[in-house]
Amino acid sequence: MKVWRLLVSLILLMLVISPFALAQETDVALLKERIINLQNQYPLGINTLIACSSVTGYGSYEPLLDNKVKAGDVIFFYFEPQNPSTNKVEDTYEIWLTHDIFVFTEQQREVFKQENAFEIHSKTSSPLLDIYCANKLTLAEVPPGKYLVKVILHDKIKSEEASATWAFEVIQ
Repeated sequence: MKVWRLLVSLILLMLVISPFALAQETDVALLKERIINLQNQYPLGINTLIACSSVTGYGSYEPLLDNKVKAGDVIFFYFEPQNPSTNKVEDTYEIWLTHDIFVFTEQQREVFKQENAFEIHSKTSSPLLDIYCANKLTLAEVPPGKYLVKVILHDKIKSEEASATWAFEVIQ
């Protein structure tokens, strides 16, 4: 008899909790759709370009303590695209971003250029909302002096660009 009561209690509990769980799942899906709609409406941007000693994932990096680096050092650059466009076709979500990286001297002379240094072209059944980009730059043959890194982000779906820069100095 105790087993029967326990079983009935569990079934009743599931019937009471199930609509709340389903409603919560629906609320989250609606929230994700609203986020996508807002991102598609607003211009593409770059959240702060951060120079790092390492990048291990979304929001996980070790920022450099200052903007002075030695020739031969390796620098990682981390940023999060702001308002990337998502193309939704039926049950598929598409994001397509690329970015270029440039290094200029104080006199605006280009000393390094890598177009399409990074590409995210993803078609998924769930929307991608937490996106980050990371680049590795080795300052192998850069003489001492002041420089500027420029990253240009391209959204291939909404045909927009955004850029960010980081000034640094190479020391011996």
